[in-house]
Amino acid sequence: MAHASLVLARRDVGIGIVASVLILFGSGCDLSSTAPTAAPPLALSGAWKPVDRSTWLAPGVRLAAWSGPSGSSLTVYRKPPIPEGTAEQIVESMVNRMTHLPGFQVVERRVETIAGVPAARVEIVAPGTGSEIAPSGLNAAVAPPGATLTPTREITVGFARSEGALFLVWRMPESARDAVAPEVDSTLAALALPPDRTPATSRY
Repeated sequence: MAHASLVLARRDVGIGIVASVLILFGSGCDLSSTAPTAAPPLALSGAWKPVDRSTWLAPGVRLAAWSGPSGSSLTVYRKPPIPEGTAEQIVESMVNRMTHLPGFQVVERRVETIAGVPAARVEIVAPGTGSEIAPSGLNAAVAPPGATLTPTREITVGFARSEGALFLVWRMPESARDAVAPEVDSTLAALALPPDRTPATSRY
């Protein structure tokens, strides 16, 4: 009898789980919208080694990451869609956000054509570790434990996409820029993006 009760209990739990899943999907919620999507294929030299995508911070959903030559890094991430967004808007948003941060210097800001579409490109030099920009404290950058701050260049390339703005971010010691920048340009020259889909219409 106890065994029969246990079987029935497990059956009830199973039915409850199935019902919950059906309710979730039937309500119009898209589980995939909260999950990372694949990063675009990148043509990288053998000097770039894939690492866990959570290795370096990014202001969005991190899709992939690599460690590179001379202590550099590359992170690909996605942010929510920008309604009727443009590459120009991405440039302005990034520059506005970085202008007043302590120790940050915007050295390049422009829109260029990459993979056949307009792309935002913003370059800054700020205190960091070479592979990452240091977080900002009260009017000063804060060095991670055990790290020494060094001028770090960050090259951000952003695309306004209907499924979410896509960003490729390279970071490197400023002293290594001449060595690493050609790798960045080579990767961008070979970049191919899938056609952008038409934005979905909300059902609500």
